[in-house]
Amino acid sequence: MSAEASDTVTIPRAELEALKAELRRLRREVGRRTARTRIEADPGPGDAAPTFSRSDLAEAWGISE
Repeated sequence: MSAEASDTVTIPRAELEALKAELRRLRREVGRRTARTRIEADPGPGDAAPTFSRSDLAEAWGISE
């Protein structure tokens, strides 16, 4: 890819690093918001889901406590 001199710009390295840091922060924020939305929308297993004690699980998995 080639660019003509009129199509390019230069910015100080510190400004570039600051912009990259801001982009990382914004991406993390969006990721957290997306995760929270998914978690809050998940109805969970419901009341009919089985529950197990530690000893029940240990027995089912063939391990002892």
